[in-house]
Amino acid sequence: MRANEVIETYINDTVRLLPRRQRDDVANELRSLLNEELHAQAQKSGRSPDESLALSLVRGFGTPNEAAARYRPPWAIIDPADSTRFMRAAIIGAGALIVLGALSRRQPSLLGTAEHLVEIGIFAWLGLLVVAFGARSWIRRRWPTRALWEPRDRDRANRVGTAVVVPIATFFIVLYGAPTWVLDQISGGRFDTSWTVYTADFQRLRLPCFIGLMVGLLALLSFIAIQGRWRRLTRRINIGLNMALAGLILSFAVDGNIFQSSLVDQIARNVLALVAVIYLPSVGVQLYGEIGRLDRAVTTGEV
Repeated sequence: MRANEVIETYINDTVRLLPRRQRDDVANELRSLLNEELHAQAQKSGRSPDESLALSLVRGFGTPNEAAARYRPPWAIIDPADSTRFMRAAIIGAGALIVLGALSRRQPSLLGTAEHLVEIGIFAWLGLLVVAFGARSWIRRRWPTRALWEPRDRDRANRVGTAVVVPIATFFIVLYGAPTWVLDQISGGRFDTSWTVYTADFQRLRLPCFIGLMVGLLALLSFIAIQGRWRRLTRRINIGLNMALAGLILSFAVDGNIFQSSLVDQIARNVLALVAVIYLPSVGVQLYGEIGRLDRAVTTGEV
């Protein structure tokens, strides 16, 4: 093979990795650059341009993939900048599925969970993450302006959101505390609400703990809305309350014995198990972010 054939083959292997609209321009540029360098090396070494010299030249220039990447950066399915977030999401999702699998072994009827839920679920979760992060990477390159960073005050209280959440959550707290009475008031006593009766064991200790934690969270949200900002102490109190509540919900799913009706109790445990599997990792993310948070108390007067 002659020297020019080596170069042309290299150029062809390179430009086929590029969009069609770039191929001619890149091929002309590479042809000029490589031929010029080939003759310069031949003159320097005192030999005629041959196959071995051309092969050494193009190998030193990099593989066709590397050469093409200089003209058009390759699209990564997962951007290097997203690697940490991807790994964190993968670990959290896999951990949640493992917890759900453990619960399913204690509750064989848990939403008809398959025997190999954990194995199937982890692969499905990883596949979903690859697709999601791949789409994010493509959008970032297709519309760069959407990826521009905007300053955001993460400690500013969302007063509008709190004004919406607190009344709704208050209603549900009353509903959880006295489901039979609330449903009787709504229906005017026209419906059978015997299925909503709690067990005596649940009412004695676990229900008051649940109501107490919910009330504590709502009181904290209301306080923050009045103050206007989250501070280090209130953030950590919020994490602690949410962690306690998530653990309590998980214990409800594991232990059961909530409603006197066995059918309703089983349905409630299934729902609570799913809530716990989502809730616990979300609290873990909050805790992780708080641990790595910079202490700005000196500059902001934060307590």
